[in-house]
Amino acid sequence: MKISKHTTFVGTTPMGTELNILNYELDSEKAGKHIYIQSGIHGGEITQWIMHDLFTFLKNNLQQGKVTLVPCANPVSWTQRAYYSTNGKFDFYMGKDWNRNFPGNPEGSMGERIAAVLFENAKKADFALDLHTSRESIPFGIYSCSEYEDILKIIGIRYNQFIDMSNSSAYANTLNACLDKAGIPNLCIECGSHDSYEPQNIHEVMEGIKRLLVFFKMTSSSLNEPAPKEIKVFARTVKYTAPKGCLLRLAKQLGSKVEIGDDLFYCFDNNELGSLQSVQSKHNGVLFKASPTHIYWSGDDVVQLLLDEDTKTLKTTI
Repeated sequence: MKISKHTTFVGTTPMGTELNILNYELDSEKAGKHIYIQSGIHGGEITQWIMHDLFTFLKNNLQQGKVTLVPCANPVSWTQRAYYSTNGKFDFYMGKDWNRNFPGNPEGSMGERIAAVLFENAKKADFALDLHTSRESIPFGIYSCSEYEDILKIIGIRYNQFIDMSNSSAYANTLNACLDKAGIPNLCIECGSHDSYEPQNIHEVMEGIKRLLVFFKMTSSSLNEPAPKEIKVFARTVKYTAPKGCLLRLAKQLGSKVEIGDDLFYCFDNNELGSLQSVQSKHNGVLFKASPTHIYWSGDDVVQLLLDEDTKTLKTTI
C-alpha cells in the first residue's frame, strides 16, 4: 500500500497567504479501478466525518486499485464565517454557488480556479463521488443518468433524486454535469444535515461507499453490511413555505411518512401571542428536507416532501 499527500496551489489571499487543495492518494499498487471522492466544496457541509472513517478503512483494507480523497475541496468557502455559522454555499464576492464553476478556468475567478483543479483530478478517475450535506435532511443520492440506477442499487442509499442535468441551465456547471460530459460515471450524495454530526447517517453513507468498493473489486465483501432489499428513486419534490413571518416548529421528524391532512409545522406569531397556526400537508409522501432554523420570513422554504405518486421502488441486487 502506498499512501501519499499532494497539495495544489490555486491562488493567494489579499495578504499573500497561499491557498492550496490537499488530496490523499491510497494506492494498493495492484491493477484496478481508480475512484475519486471529494467533499467540502461548500463550507459548513461537514462530510469529512465520512472521509476520516473512509481513510482508515481504505488504509487497512484496500486490495486493488487506487482511491483519491479530497477532504476539503474549497479552501475559501470554509473561511466565510459569521459568528458560529460557516456560510459557504455561495461565493461572497461573485454571489455564485461554488458548485457552479465547473469545468473551471485556471486563469479565471477564484471559484473557477478551484473548480479547474478539482475537475482535472476527478476526470482521471473511473468513477467519482461528490459528497455534500443538505440543510436538515436524511441522506439521499443525486443522479443524472438513468444508467446510474444500477450503481444506486449497489450503494443502497434509501432515497435517490433524479435530476436531468443535461437539459438544465441551473445544473450545467456542476461537477456532476461536467463529469457526465467528460464520460466519467459519477454520483452526488447528500450525507445528511448541514453542520452536524449524525452517526446513523454517517453509517448509512459509509456502508454505501464500502459496497461500491466491493462492486469495483477493490475490497472484500465480508467487510460491509448488505444493501437494503429496495431503494426509492424520485424526480419531483414539493416545497411548503412559511405563510407569514413568524417562528416555526416542525410537527414531524425527518424521514417520516406524511399523509394528506397531517400537520407539517406550527406557526407562532408575535402578533397573536398564545395561539398557533398549523400547516397541513396536501400530499402523500416523505419529509426528507427542512430548513435548519426556527426563524422565518414570509415565503421562506420550510420543508420539502418527496411525493408517493412520483416515487419508484427499485429492487437491489441482493
